[in-house]
Amino acid sequence: MKSRKIENNSNQFKTIERSGILEFIDHHRRTLNVGLSLLGLMVIILYYFCGSTCLYLAGTVFGVDLKIWGVIYLCVFALLAVFRQDALGYVLLSVGLGGELFLVGYQVVHRTYCPYCLILALIIAMLFLINLDKRKVAMAVLSVVLGFVFLLAFFQSIPLRIDTGGQTLPSFGRGEVKVRLYTDYFCGPCREIEPAAEAVLYDLVRKDRINLTFIDIPIHQHTPVYTAHYLALAHREKGLDRVLQIRKALFRAAENRIEQGEKLREYLGGQGYDMINVEVKKNAAEATRYIQEDEIGGTPTLVIVRGKKKIKYFGKLEVIKGLQTLK
Repeated sequence: MKSRKIENNSNQFKTIERSGILEFIDHHRRTLNVGLSLLGLMVIILYYFCGSTCLYLAGTVFGVDLKIWGVIYLCVFALLAVFRQDALGYVLLSVGLGGELFLVGYQVVHRTYCPYCLILALIIAMLFLINLDKRKVAMAVLSVVLGFVFLLAFFQSIPLRIDTGGQTLPSFGRGEVKVRLYTDYFCGPCREIEPAAEAVLYDLVRKDRINLTFIDIPIHQHTPVYTAHYLALAHREKGLDRVLQIRKALFRAAENRIEQGEKLREYLGGQGYDMINVEVKKNAAEATRYIQEDEIGGTPTLVIVRGKKKIKYFGKLEVIKGLQTLK
């Protein structure tokens, strides 16, 4: 009898606890909706500025970066919550949940995981649960499917390849140690890494202790244009000292948000580089092969190959540590 009473009391306590949580959500739903939306916006802003790495996971819908769509989505939902448009907000959340299911699945398939994307997916899932309405399950399911199918149809990922006008990748130094530095001109941490690495790499190449190759990863949609211009200039200038200056100029251009080829050529002309029209046509098989062999998932990444031993350093701090091992 006592055990039954204890069990009944335990079940009753759990019921009270659950009802207390639900009551709290009911009374603070609007605050939770706005608060979590703001948290999601903060995550997107952090993702935009990359932190210490830029992940090789990006895409567009109708040519617009997915991060921008994320900002618009969360702002619209927050406004619907503020103006008590609960029905529309619930549909929007359901569509968003379907979209996040697609994006998480995309990461699983490609075995490239973005912590910012996963956190944002968790926030959308939490918002959906907070606003869950059992009376509208059919509508929610339909909206989830709609969101999934929409991204399946219109999401365009940046392909795992680099377009370089068919030119080969230049390398520097005749050392036995192979060094490959993967960066993106629009990646904040990469912008900090290359100047920091410049002195070390130049000295090692000069002493023929390493064979150095720079490989651009097109995380951002305008990077292929920059890559084509880098290769055109690098093959013309040839020397590493000049190539390092070229890369500095390209990083500055990206920092200034110069995105079109014509404006980039004007900028480079102002820096003393006489540019002719540079077209991005053919795929550089060499660059694609390196990306696949080294299993590159983001930038900055430093790969050091000594004989049969390969070590990969990912992220700003790790790359700096890897450079120190070369000295």
